[in-house]
Amino acid sequence: MTVDDGSPKQHWASYFCNVNSNLASIFLNLALVEEAPIPSMPWLLWIWVYFKSPRPDGLSDSAEAETIYAIEDALNTQLAKCCGAVTAGRITTCGRREFYFYGATSDGLEEAVAQTLAAFPKYQYDLGHQLEADWNQYLNLLYPSPNDLEKIKNGEVLFNLKKLGDMHSIPRPVMHWIYFASQVKRSEFCVAVELQGFTVESLYSVDGELPFAACLTRFQSVESPHIDETVLILRSIAERFGGDYDGWETQVTTAEEA
Repeated sequence: MTVDDGSPKQHWASYFCNVNSNLASIFLNLALVEEAPIPSMPWLLWIWVYFKSPRPDGLSDSAEAETIYAIEDALNTQLAKCCGAVTAGRITTCGRREFYFYGATSDGLEEAVAQTLAAFPKYQYDLGHQLEADWNQYLNLLYPSPNDLEKIKNGEVLFNLKKLGDMHSIPRPVMHWIYFASQVKRSEFCVAVELQGFTVESLYSVDGELPFAACLTRFQSVESPHIDETVLILRSIAERFGGDYDGWETQVTTAEEA
């Protein structure tokens, strides 16, 4: 039996982007968007920890990974205790890792961080806090753009396929689903995507605000750059006709099957 203890849901994911024109890796709890902003946690708390040996691009080096993860675990534990804080996510960029939390209070933050980082005396850090009831940092900086979110979803599908032995480089039929508010818009969409090499496999109706569905296929590999490009093309065309792209699937394809 699953017990709901009131804690926020967990769905962690990462993606790359540019922050202030610098390469950044963002790791966040996507599930928080279902609850954000949480009224009982209006305080944004942050701690920036500076790497000893960052990579030339400003991201973290594997040699420091174990220590940085230990710092992160310790901060998560201490801020939950002293500030009633939930971990929102982190940004790795410009030779540092930025940890972001939302808490019930900012009281005790400096003392808790100082005690935590005392165990890692070689690492410099900055910290701060501000009242941010609208969770702007999470919703408008940490949370991915619609296109980045699609790439994250693609990565999760590819991860599951790989666990089943899939060879992503092998071309195979890939199915996609899109939903529209009217038959006319769906028909216009179908004409547009057929020019991109897609085949309309079926048209059908469902319940909801977008009841007119289309299922498409295209024969291709599902390597990350290829499937990302395909999904973003379909999503862009669907938006032109007021449609909603709803994902893809394919059969597991191994070297033996190919």
